[in-house]
Amino acid sequence: MRYLSSACFVLLLASAALAQNQFVYSNNNVSTGQGQPPNTVSAFVIGANGTLTQIAGSPFKTGGTGGGNNIDPEEIAIATQNGSAFLYAANDGSGTISAFRISPTTGYLGHVPGSPFLADGAPGGDYSLAASPDGNFLFATAETTTVIHIYSISGTGALTEVSGSPYQTGANSQGLKVTPNGQFLVVGEGSLTAVGVYSISSGGALTPVSGSPFSASASPFDVDVNCASNLVYVIDNGAPYNLIDAYSMASNGSLTPVAGEPFSNGTSSVSGGLALSPNGQFLFVSDTFSNDVSSLAVASDGALSQVPGSPFTTSNWAGGIAVSRAGRFVYSAFFTTAQIDGRIVSPSGELKPVPGTPFSTGQSQTGVPTVITFPPRSCSVQ
Repeated sequence: MRYLSSACFVLLLASAALAQNQFVYSNNNVSTGQGQPPNTVSAFVIGANGTLTQIAGSPFKTGGTGGGNNIDPEEIAIATQNGSAFLYAANDGSGTISAFRISPTTGYLGHVPGSPFLADGAPGGDYSLAASPDGNFLFATAETTTVIHIYSISGTGALTEVSGSPYQTGANSQGLKVTPNGQFLVVGEGSLTAVGVYSISSGGALTPVSGSPFSASASPFDVDVNCASNLVYVIDNGAPYNLIDAYSMASNGSLTPVAGEPFSNGTSSVSGGLALSPNGQFLFVSDTFSNDVSSLAVASDGALSQVPGSPFTTSNWAGGIAVSRAGRFVYSAFFTTAQIDGRIVSPSGELKPVPGTPFSTGQSQTGVPTVITFPPRSCSVQ
């Protein structure tokens, strides 16, 4: 009986280890125009101490062409649906979206039949992608256009544009995020210096909420929404270059600026991406041209303040940034060196280098703009 109990215990441990596998993916933005092979996605398994190890088969070819040296933090998205997970990577140069099925145990990426799927076609542009929390829809926009593409995601991961797509916004946009409650799409409408908010119908159709678009301090570049779907943060890509806009979101999707905003990222540099911790207590911002990552404490009203020691020095310029499922680690993309930087997050929000950071994506050229984690941040972590 003791032997049986021990065997069961070992099996439970093994099952738990498999269930807890976590991964990091980067869209490498490889451009054949620079004499390079087709665009790729690199895949890493996260070690217990946050270290990254590329999985077998990585980097994976997307079948499309990247954009080269662009800095865009949202060119990759993950949708989870009925126990399946799919990764979507934008191909800037060819104006397409590649789709992969994710193995939850190994992180391996298998091509979805029909991939890559057409968006705007060549020459494409700098894309932003966002999936709905239920995994039923993928939204995509390029800053060279004034439309948002809306795709239905099938059980195989294939994309089909819904009726009425692409949706005309009248703005060149960059930065998309679906609120965790699945009700709204938040859009950085750069050419309007504003943030758009759209309600999402059961069929994926978009309708502007009352008052949208909402004024921003400069041209929005990336957006994020907390797990409670009541706080929205936006980094700007125009003068003054170091600002973060903060808004409270009402139940109808309307935005109201948080008292004291905009907030500084703590440097004089433009930021390349932002990501909220799962518990909503911290906002992490990659400060592109100052070689650092900022960690800001989030007050109950949404106001931001620098964590002691922030910003934290990195070894290169960073673009997109992502948080691990439970918020223990933060990863950002070094777009000039094709590497991923890893940081350990302390309970107080301080950031320390992961052993061995940065980690190579396996690509020799510059232009790695985007990083994402799987499983995504857990809104059950408080």
